[in-house]
Amino acid sequence: AQLLVQAGAKVLTYDIYHDRANIPGCTNVSDQDWRTIPTDILSPCSTSGFIDTHTAAMLHTKIVVGSSNAPFKDAAAQDVLETRGVVFVPESISSAGAVLADSIEQFDFEAYRSARPAYVHAYIHSLVKSKTRELLNRARISSRVPSHMLEDVCTDPYTPPVGSFFSQYLEEHTQHYDVAVIGGGMAGTAASYWLSKLAPEMKGVVLESRTVAHKGGSSYGDSRMYRQMYSQEYFSRMQTAALQLWDELEKESGVQLLKPNGLLFYGETDTGETVEGSVRGVQQTCEQLGLEHEYYADPEGMRKKWEQIRPGEKYEGVYEATAGSVNASLSCATMMGQAQQRGWSLMENTRVEDIQVSEPGNVQILTHDGKLIKAKKLVLCAGAWTNEVLRKMGMEEMALEVWNVHWGHYKVAPEIAPNLPQWFCFQKDKEDEGSWDGGLYYGFPPEDKDSSSPVIKVGIDFTPNDQKFRTEGMEGFAYTPDPRVASLIDQFVQENWSGIGERRDMQASPYTMTKDGYFVLDKLPGRPEVCMFTGGNGRAFKFAPLIGRCLAELVLDLPPSYDLSPLSAMRTALRKEKAKVAAEAAAASPAGQSSIGSHASSNEGHHSNGNGNCNGSHGYSSGTTASNGISSKAGEKLGV
Repeated sequence: AQLLVQAGAKVLTYDIYHDRANIPGCTNVSDQDWRTIPTDILSPCSTSGFIDTHTAAMLHTKIVVGSSNAPFKDAAAQDVLETRGVVFVPESISSAGAVLADSIEQFDFEAYRSARPAYVHAYIHSLVKSKTRELLNRARISSRVPSHMLEDVCTDPYTPPVGSFFSQYLEEHTQHYDVAVIGGGMAGTAASYWLSKLAPEMKGVVLESRTVAHKGGSSYGDSRMYRQMYSQEYFSRMQTAALQLWDELEKESGVQLLKPNGLLFYGETDTGETVEGSVRGVQQTCEQLGLEHEYYADPEGMRKKWEQIRPGEKYEGVYEATAGSVNASLSCATMMGQAQQRGWSLMENTRVEDIQVSEPGNVQILTHDGKLIKAKKLVLCAGAWTNEVLRKMGMEEMALEVWNVHWGHYKVAPEIAPNLPQWFCFQKDKEDEGSWDGGLYYGFPPEDKDSSSPVIKVGIDFTPNDQKFRTEGMEGFAYTPDPRVASLIDQFVQENWSGIGERRDMQASPYTMTKDGYFVLDKLPGRPEVCMFTGGNGRAFKFAPLIGRCLAELVLDLPPSYDLSPLSAMRTALRKEKAKVAAEAAAASPAGQSSIGSHASSNEGHHSNGNGNCNGSHGYSSGTTASNGISSKAGEKLGV
C-alpha cells in the first residue's frame, strides 16, 4: 500500500481489524462495505476463496490483481466477475515473487548470495511487470479474457530459467557516474550547478522522485525572501556572499531570478529572538555591519510610507531597501538547466529504493524502476525526506522535525498594488493563551503590480505545537490546509492591513527544522563519500548558490567558500535520544508490522516461503516448483 502511495496512487485500505488498516498516506475504509466502494483496482491480499458469486457481482472495480492465493471461491465466481468485463490478473503471474526468487537462488547463486535484497526484488518486479504486460496485451489483441491466456504466455520450459539471467539484468541496468545527487530541490540543483562549473570533466546525475522543485517539497513557488538583515551576523554575512553568486548566475544564464522589492521588518520589540530574528536584533546587526537600512522608532513613519499598514502603537520597524524576492521554482530550473548544458543528467520521477556504500568510493543506488546507479560520491539533498534516505543507507537518523507551514494568496485592490511592500511582522506567541497563533507573519507584494486582479502572498513562519503539524518525516504529512490555521492568517490580514480582500487559496508546505535553527551542510559522519544538506529551517533558499558551491567544494575536497563549522553534522543538536531511537527501531521491526497492502510481486527476504504462488511457475520458466502456502494471518486481511 505504501509503495502505491509513493507512486502517486490514492489508496484505500480495509481490514476486519480496523486499526490494522491505518497505513500512512492511505484512507482506512474498514468501517464501510468494501465491496461497494468504486475503485480502479482491487488488490486482494487476504485469505483464499473470499470472492464468491455474490461478491463478484457487487464489486465496483475495473481490475483485480493482488497476492491472494486463489481469491475466488470457485470457477463460477471468477466467471461472474470476468463476464462483467472486470480484468483479473491471475496470481500465478502477479504474485510469483517467491518462486522467482528460488529460481535466482538456484541458477545464479553467486550473484544471488552477494546481492542486496532490493536488487533481487527489482529483478522480480521487472519479470512480473513484463509478464503481466504481455498477458494483457495478448488478451486485448485476441479479445479474450486474460485468465484464459496463461498457456499463451508460458515460456518454453526448455529455455534457460529466468533466474539464470539475474547477473545479466544487473549489468544491463547499471549506469556509472562520478557524482550522484539525490533531490532536485534548491540544494540538489545548486550542487549540480556548481559541480558542473568547478569540475566539468565529472559525470553527474540528479535523481528526483517527482520533478525539479515539485509542489510537494520546500523549493516550490515564485517567491522567497532574500535579505541581509539578520539578528545573527553569520547569516547576514552569508547572504552578502550569496548575493554575489546570485548575480553571477543571473548573468551566466540570462535569467532574472531576483526582484528587489525592499523589505520591512516590523512589529513588537519584546518577542525575543524567533526563527526569523527580531526587530531590535536585525537593527543591531545592520548597525554593526554597516548595512544600509531605515529605522522606524514608532508606527507613524511606517504609516506615512505605506498607507495600507495598520501597525500597533508600540510597533517599531527596520527597512532594507536592497532586499527582495527570489523566484524559487525558476531558480531551481535554471541551475539544473545550466548543469545539464555542461553534460549532467536529470532523472525525474525516479524514486530511490536502496543505497549502499560498500567501500570508500563505491556508492550503489537502486531506483524504483530497476536502475542501478554506481557513483564515486553522493550528495544527499532530500529535504524533509532526509531521514527516510538515511534509513535506506542503514545510517543513524538525525533529530529533524518537519513542520507543516501554511501560506496563501489574497486579492488586493488594483489601485494599492504598486505601493504594497514586502514585509515580515513580529508579534508575541499567543500559545500560552490557548491559541495556535505563533505571531510571525509575512507577505510579498503582487508579482504583477499592473494586473487588473492582483494578488499577494501571505503566510506564517510558525507551526502550532501539535503533533499534527510537527512530525519526524513525511509519512502522513497533511497537504490539506487546516481551517483553523487558515483563519489565523485571514484574521491577521484583516486586522493589520487595509485594501486586502478575500483569500483566493491556501496551501501547506513542509519545512525541515533543526533544534538549533542552523542548517546541516557537511560530510555524513562515517561516510566521507557522502555530502549532505538538510534542515533549511524555512530560510535557506536565499543562500542557494552559496550552499551549492559549498557542497561542490566538499565533494571535491576543496576549502569551503564560507565557514561551515556551525553547520556540522556532528553537533549535539542533531542527535536523537537513544531511548527514542530504540523505541522507533522496535516499532519498525517485522513483529510490529501488519502486512496489509503488501506488494504483490515482492519477497521480503531472499528465501522463499511459497506464499503468494497459486500455480507455481505458471508463465515463467523458473526451473523450480513452489508450494501453495498461505500466510498464517491471511484470513485477517483484505487490501482494497
